[in-house]
Amino acid sequence: MGEDASVNNYDIISIGDSASSNDDHSNSDRTNYFRNISLSYFAAQPTEMLSKHLEFKELCLESGNPEAHYIEGILQLFVKEDEQAGLYHLRQSSDGGYIDGTYLYGLSLLAVERFHKGQKYLDKLGWKENRSTSDQCWERVKKSLTDIPYFMNQGYYIARANLETLCGCRSRKRRGRVCNHGYYYERLNQFVEFAMSKNN
Repeated sequence: MGEDASVNNYDIISIGDSASSNDDHSNSDRTNYFRNISLSYFAAQPTEMLSKHLEFKELCLESGNPEAHYIEGILQLFVKEDEQAGLYHLRQSSDGGYIDGTYLYGLSLLAVERFHKGQKYLDKLGWKENRSTSDQCWERVKKSLTDIPYFMNQGYYIARANLETLCGCRSRKRRGRVCNHGYYYERLNQFVEFAMSKNN
């Protein structure tokens, strides 16, 4: 009936404590405001910022808002098809501490065959100890990409095939554990299958 709250956490998040509403605003900092404002609504529907809220998005980007960089990364990479700009913004999102940005940046690096760097960013999510964070990130990323029209890139097929060859074991177990490369292949395969389904 209802989705898990940790997966569907694009509800509006209050920034600061309730006491701040009583402040006299004498210490208001515009840059800090736009850096810290929650863009969770737009993270779930990034195309809303493509034209309707462009100026707001730009103010948030200028201020270094990690969710704004996540949204811009999606728009650049999958709508405008500018790989360099898309990866730049996703990295800014990750470096700003936005875990969905970290996940999508790592995944996108795998998809463009920058395997070592992609693995490094996916590893930051601690999947070896617990995959639930990665699983939750994937569900939110899928939600973010849902209203993006067909974004399958031929290179993604090639990257998946090359990573499978590099892996050699896919998801087969080694000594009772899934090998590291199998995890990365599994994540890239999920992404490619999802992108392919957008074409149907």
